[in-house]
This record gives sequence, C-alpha cells and structure tokens, in this order.
Amino acid sequence: MTEPSLSRDELERLVAAGEVDTVIVAFSDMLGRLMGKRVSARFFIDEVVESGAEACNYLFAVDVEMNTVEGYAMSGWSSGYGDMVMRPDLSTLRRAPWLPGTALVLADLIASRRKPYRTLAAPGPTPPTGPVEPARSAGLRCH
Repeated sequence: MTEPSLSRDELERLVAAGEVDTVIVAFSDMLGRLMGKRVSARFFIDEVVESGAEACNYLFAVDVEMNTVEGYAMSGWSSGYGDMVMRPDLSTLRRAPWLPGTALVLADLIASRRKPYRTLAAPGPTPPTGPVEPARSAGLRCH
C-alpha cells in the first residue's frame, strides 16, 4: 500500500508528537539506487526545507560496491568531486513504513554553482534528474 504524502504542517505535527524523528533526503543515482542522507526531522523542518542538504557528487560516480568509476563528465579524479545541494521536493514527502519514525523525501539536485544538474554522464544518453517533472519535460511517462 502506498503511503499518503505529507505536507510540511503534517510533518511538523508528527515531529511534535514524537512519531517522526528522522527524514531521509534522497535522489536516484545512475544505477537507480536511492542515495542521500538522513537528517533529524527538526533539522529538516528548520533548515533543509528552505536551504536543502549538501552532498558530494561522488555519489553519482560509484558502482554497486561504492568504488569510483571513471567516465563521468561531472565528477571524477581528473575533474574533482564537487558539492551539490539536494533540494527537497515536498510533493514526494511521505512516511517510510519500513523504517519506524522515518519520513522520506526525494530531492532535485543543484550543482554548487546553484544550477540544476542537466548533464550527468558522457558519453551516452542523459537520464533526467529529480523526481518527476524533469522526466516529464523530457517526454518520459512517469508512474
């Protein structure tokens, strides 16, 4: 069963009631895995909702064992591993029923220069970033 989405106000009520203490801020990497970080729910409400959460674009350039992989234009040993900001898409905020006390939100990625990531890999097709809207604008059907 799909968990219903949460509004920011609903999350605040759950945090105040002690029902949620952690929020996972995540994005899909090149292999389709959720990557990101866990933050305290209070920190998420007070800081991350408005400012985002920082991460390293290294998370895009690793294999399933988390070893770095060459060939990505946006990060690597030759070009460096840069910072990015995970900007939460609050329309995806929901409880994670398999993790008690935890909510999950998907994020759009912003490069350290404050521009959305558009080109992720070279050469080859470029997957859209973010939860849904960038994929739809690329002509893909989202379910």
